[in-house]
Order: sequence, then C-alpha cells, then structure tokens
Amino acid sequence: MALKAAVCEANITPPVGVWLAGYAGRPSGCLGVHDELYARALVLEDGISLAAIVSLDLVALDFDLVATIRDGVSRKVGIPPERLLLNCSHTHSGPVTRTFRAMGERDDLYCDVMARKVIGAVQQAADMLEPASLYWGRASVQIGVNRRERRDGQTVLGQNPNRPVQPYVDVLRVEREGGAPLATLFAHATHPVVLGSQNLWISADFPGMACEFLRRVGMGVPMFLQGCAGDINPLLRGPFAQARKAGETLGASVVVASHLAEPVEGIPLSGTLRTVDLPYLFPSPEEAQQHLQRAEAELKQAEEKGEPLHVLMWHRDMLRWAQDLVLTVEKGEPKSLPLEIQLLRLGDVHLLAFPAEMFVQYALDFVRQSPHQPTIVLGYTNGCWGYIPAAADYPFGGYEVEMAYRYYGTLMVSADCERLIREEAYSLLGVPSPDRTPYAAEM
Repeated sequence: MALKAAVCEANITPPVGVWLAGYAGRPSGCLGVHDELYARALVLEDGISLAAIVSLDLVALDFDLVATIRDGVSRKVGIPPERLLLNCSHTHSGPVTRTFRAMGERDDLYCDVMARKVIGAVQQAADMLEPASLYWGRASVQIGVNRRERRDGQTVLGQNPNRPVQPYVDVLRVEREGGAPLATLFAHATHPVVLGSQNLWISADFPGMACEFLRRVGMGVPMFLQGCAGDINPLLRGPFAQARKAGETLGASVVVASHLAEPVEGIPLSGTLRTVDLPYLFPSPEEAQQHLQRAEAELKQAEEKGEPLHVLMWHRDMLRWAQDLVLTVEKGEPKSLPLEIQLLRLGDVHLLAFPAEMFVQYALDFVRQSPHQPTIVLGYTNGCWGYIPAAADYPFGGYEVEMAYRYYGTLMVSADCERLIREEAYSLLGVPSPDRTPYAAEM
C-alpha cells in the first residue's frame, strides 16, 4: 500500500482579554499576544483508511469540544474518533479551553471558532493528499526535571533529580516524493511552564519556540506532541528568552533524531479506543463538611481583609468546589472516572494516548514493555481529566495528589488507577508477559 499525506495549519490565537489557563488566581485576562497559537493537522491515507493527528497550542480540551471536533471530522472527512488524535501541548499561556476552577471563564465564542478551525484544517489536509513516506527517529535530550521534591517532610513542586524523566525526543518525519519535508512531528514530556504565573501574554511557551526553530531550519510544518508530563517541569524558568532557549534546545535534538530516522514499515493505519473506569476516592461526609466550613471561613476572611478580585475569585471557586463535594458525597456518584485510552497505529509506529496528566513513569514502562518499536506515549490527548500518579506516590501527597483535582472540578482517583491503567495498556499493546511489579517512588 502506498502512503499519502498532507498537513494544514490554522491560527487559533484568541482575542486579547480572554482568561489564560494553567495557573489559578491570575489578576486579569491576557494583556496581549507574544507569539501566535496554532492547530496543525496531519492526515494520512493508506489506500483504504484515513487517520489524522492534530497538535494544538492549548492547555487541554473540554470533553464537549472533543465531541464537537470528532463529530465534525467524522461527518466532513470520514475519519472516526479512533483514528483522530487530538493532542494539546498544555501551554499555561493559552486560553481557557478546558474549564478549571479559579482560572476565569471559558470564552465559548472563541472555542466555537477554534473547533471549527480544527475541523477545517483536517478537512483541507484530507483534500490535499499526496504520495509520502514516513520515518521515525529518537535522540537524547533533557529540558525537564521531575518536580516532586521532598522538603521538611513535605512534597513540594521543586526539582528531584532522583526521579525519572523522559530523556529523549521521538520524531516522525513525513516526506514528499523526492525527499522534500512535509511535516515533522516530535514528542517529548515536559510541562510548558517556562513562563510563570506572572505572565499575562498569549504564548505557546517552549513548544512554540521549538516549532519556530524547526520551521527556520527547513523541517516542514512542525508539530509538537506532549507526552506524559504530569510530574515534569522545565529546568529553565523565567522570561521569554528562557522559553526560546528551551525550545531551541529541544528543536536541535529533533534535527538530530530526524537525520537518524529510519523508514516506517507496514503502513496500514488503524485505531482503537478503550475506556477504563478509575474509582474515585470519596471523603467521609464529615470530611466534606470540614472542607466546606474551611472554604466558607477563608472566603469570609478574605472579604473582610479587602483582598483583590483575583484572590476573592480563587476563594469563591474553592467554596463552589467544597459545595459540590458535599453534594457528590451525599449522592455517592459519580463513582468513577471514564478514562478513554487511544492506540493509533501508523504502520510500525504505535501511539498510545491518554486524556490525563500522566506521570512519566507510565510512559517509560509502556515503551520498555511494548513489543512494538517505536511506541510513543502521550498525555493531554482527546481531553484531560487531571493527574494520574503512580500508586506509590499517594502516600507522599503533594500538589498532584492533594490539590490539583480541585481545579479540575473532580474527586481524586484511587491508587488502584495504576493497576487498572497498566492492565488496559498492556492489553492494547499486546504485551505477551507484562511485568506487573508496582512502580517505586524515589523521594
């Protein structure tokens, strides 16, 4: 079978003034645009089936937006959800496209236009298909560090070199007939938070800077795919110059991997979606009431002190979370989180994707145990539910275990999530004799 491919990109930069997502309690909406945001769609055809990969310079997608895009792509292009992969870079300097508490309102007019642009990009790429070849390569790079650090008996967001990172970048190079570059997809796992919470300017952070670098050096249309970055922060933090340095460091390794790339064989395209239900951790009714009373008292205290609007916004949303928690505990439902896992196969390449902030240990394990090489593991795909730590991380607590789920507006999933996810992933990948030893947590 002969492979065909095409790529299309659409500018999805929001208007000035929208709220930025990723950090709670920002003092206002965005003040301007530092660099543009893009949706980039690669469509592939094997002579029978179509598949599409979309990279988005966004923090994440709400699940209603995923449904809208899937429906539009299915109707207009004929690509079903199992062969459509929607991956967000998770930039913390992009608009609210996944509803979070204490991060401002979602601009539904913008989101509607953004979704239609994504559908249109896939449709346009599908109309421009041409003969192509696919290559895969991997190169060493480390722009991130594990952020779960122990200080004075507490787990904080810091730096812990004893814990794992993804020390490489995976690259898929798509070439036209004759060898001209069409697109370069590159997957790595690091939170795009070089720019901190003080930044109020639209930016794709280091993934966007990496894409700019790759375009300048002639790598075709660049597409960044975010990996399992739940516990990985960038080594560099600070202003835009630091984001550019991190991006260009990553981009240089992409060039190396591209030059080392080997042809991908067995081109047939296929996809699978499976859902695993992860049980929630329910507090007792007494604990839920304590959360509510604490939130009420803290909001009252903030109001009496005359705190600024963004501080009051944070306390009001935490009160709403506590109110919802009490109602959820009283009803006893929902009991679980439906985690949809996608396996997209591009010949020998297996893309295993999760709608969550997965800890990096999952990716390292699935790559190690997979009988298919290459296997590329992604997070922040087809929506995002929140953080999925390993079971051994729960006793150490910390932001990802004890706090982040409140911003996502859910309960925390139980530590049994590791076993359930691993079993489903091993099944999807066809691991013949999986190693089920629980992950360790070095702190």
